Amino acid sequence: MNLELHPSHAAASRGDPTLPLLLCTPAAPPQAAALQALGWTLRTVSALQPLPDAPALGLIYAPQGTELAHGAHPERDAGLPLVLLAPPPGAAERQAWLQRGVLHGLPPEVDAALLDQTLRWAAGLAAQLHAREQAAQARLDERKWTERAKGLLMQARGIDEAAAFALLRNTAMQTQAKLPEVARGVVHTSELAEALERAGAQRMLSQRLVKLQALRQWPGLSLAERREAQAVLDGSVERVAANLVRLRELLRQDLSAELSAVAAAWQQLDAALHARVPDLARSDRAAQSLLDASELLVARLSQRAGPRPVALLARVTRLRLLSQRLAKQGLLAQVLPGQDVRGLAEGLDEFNRAYDEVRAAPLAGPGLQPAFAEVDEAWRLLLRGLRVEQGDAVQRMHQGSERLLQALEGLIQAMQGSLQLILG
Repeated sequence: MNLELHPSHAAASRGDPTLPLLLCTPAAPPQAAALQALGWTLRTVSALQPLPDAPALGLIYAPQGTELAHGAHPERDAGLPLVLLAPPPGAAERQAWLQRGVLHGLPPEVDAALLDQTLRWAAGLAAQLHAREQAAQARLDERKWTERAKGLLMQARGIDEAAAFALLRNTAMQTQAKLPEVARGVVHTSELAEALERAGAQRMLSQRLVKLQALRQWPGLSLAERREAQAVLDGSVERVAANLVRLRELLRQDLSAELSAVAAAWQQLDAALHARVPDLARSDRAAQSLLDASELLVARLSQRAGPRPVALLARVTRLRLLSQRLAKQGLLAQVLPGQDVRGLAEGLDEFNRAYDEVRAAPLAGPGLQPAFAEVDEAWRLLLRGLRVEQGDAVQRMHQGSERLLQALEGLIQAMQGSLQLILG
């Protein structure tokens, strides 16, 4: 049952807009008309519960006391402040109602003026308690943000807790920001960086999987090498699936259309990779769909990053894609007769241009220069594999591309540890 008590237009005009809505259960008290005249808006309800769009105060009217038997259970918390209009309950019953949220109790025949004062006092006390709870929750949230930020700095920079806290505090002082704001910024930047890395990995893996499938079809591989290639392929499949799971966690329903497109494209490629009769052309087409969908997701995330240093990760993860696509094209040229190899030269130039842009970026960090040196050496190894005569080319291209991928993964990890990127 859900009955409404509507005040007259005159009473409504005298209503106090600062008063919460008074919810009465199981019926309206005899003081209802007087309370309306004093500015209260009443509503009878069958069950007390918070309102989603307005503050409310509960009034439990139990003139005989027997109406309390069903409701006096602490596990049935009404979720809003309550005033009890009933004969004085026993000690156990009183304790139960206190746990349920009752702030005050009055006899059912109490004068309307005193009931009005009590209700206003209860409403004010409830508002004060709510404000204190919110403030305490805000302080708890701030501590949680700070703890998370300290943990990220400790992991990325290899420092202890005291040094991480000092870094946050000094950054807050230098930027004239509050410490919790800096901590939230560190956490959000870290999550954005991880999302960019994983979305970028999906681009790379689309090409790597086709490369590995082509490698397995090369007749010159030994049985051990074929098994090794299959193990790497299986690991790459697992990595794509894990990236999708983690991206859903990081994005929290955001960019759902873009992420759904990546997932749908992956299903097509996964089906092609596990087809009974291998078809490299089909796998390559499905890989291109996954690449296109992942490119769109990276673009959307890059827009979020804006001009901040974290946006550089999109360019670095693209290097992984370009290296694997280059190796894929080289392997397909060896495995598929008549394969167009004109993209190889374009791929070489594209990688060089992209790599030069990354090297020119104004980032500094203790691990960046060694990481760049590893990339340089791996790139030279891949170039040698692309230039040798047919026969050794397949294995050298695979080894070179895997070495380059490992070096680029190290470069990405070093960049994620850069203070410029972490602190934005």
